[in-house]
Amino acid sequence: MKLNLHFTIIVLVFFTSRLKSQDADTNVPSVWKLKYYGESFITVKPNAEVNSKISEFQYNHNRLNSFNINHSFIGIQHESQNVRINTALHFGTYVKDNYKNEPGLIKYIYEANAGFLVSKKNNIWMDAGVFPSFIGFEGVNAFDNSTLTRSLLAENSPYFLNGLRINYPKKNNIFNFYVLTGWQRILPLQNNSLPSFGAQWTKEFNQTNKLNWSFFVGTDYPDNDRKWRYFNNLYWKSSFGKWSYIAGLDIGTEQKQKKENDLNFWWSPVLISSYEINKQLKAAVRIEHYSDKNAVIIKTSNGQKMMGSGTSINIDYQPNASMLYRAEWRSLWSANQVFITKSDYTKQTTYLSFSIAYKLDRML
Repeated sequence: MKLNLHFTIIVLVFFTSRLKSQDADTNVPSVWKLKYYGESFITVKPNAEVNSKISEFQYNHNRLNSFNINHSFIGIQHESQNVRINTALHFGTYVKDNYKNEPGLIKYIYEANAGFLVSKKNNIWMDAGVFPSFIGFEGVNAFDNSTLTRSLLAENSPYFLNGLRINYPKKNNIFNFYVLTGWQRILPLQNNSLPSFGAQWTKEFNQTNKLNWSFFVGTDYPDNDRKWRYFNNLYWKSSFGKWSYIAGLDIGTEQKQKKENDLNFWWSPVLISSYEINKQLKAAVRIEHYSDKNAVIIKTSNGQKMMGSGTSINIDYQPNASMLYRAEWRSLWSANQVFITKSDYTKQTTYLSFSIAYKLDRML
């Protein structure tokens, strides 16, 4: 574990030490930016305890009847002709819930990656460090999502990764290849000696249609109990006039036992449609399903399996590029009792969420 962290630090120091010399050798200006982002929220559900959770498998906006900060970060971004660097620290309820497996101060690393231009002719980059996940169309940043809350497929696939990335754009295609420490891990799992691998292909047919496929293969178990996991994420984004659509699908399999051919299976489809009322107002509706009958990804304290669906409606008000106000009604239901109540679990939950997000990008 220490070796991987030291490698990331060495990479960052190496690139930082080269910045002045490389920028001096070229006439391309060096750009430094200060980045800040913050999102506060309240999720309201009658008869729920203050600051209680909706479920054990949601990591964003997962506090009830109290004001909280979901996610906030501050960082520095650098770009030049041959080098790029991203560093940021973060905090919030999302960090508490989703980084609980990361020890000590490691959990407060949002981004710590550096890259250099391998081929100027083909615009191929190599990056190393901690960066947001390449899997899925949703992330933590509110400005990048059509809905206030995250879909179930996003909440139960990686939001962040650590490793090495090769980025290769070619015409209307973008290819990324990854060597990783694991399934959403900054530090590798103890007693796991093998890396994980990933690949991504994005095809932009035109300005209004984009197709993406992401693939992960690896394990989230130690060597003596290694079960291989194979995961695919597909999504299509399209827009027609004031309407926008996103269709996503997660399909995952994992060995039931080490060195066996039998596999556990989980899957999750989602469809989101949004409408631009005017330049400042937008609305969106979502329908989704999540099925993990073997509890590969979603493990509840009461042992119940998540096999359920949901729907949501939200409205957004964005007065300028830096501010975003949102309200959302959401209902989730399952065949089993997986949602938290005051004293037990229930099969269905409905709640209202309100959020305010702010972002800043300032040249240094």
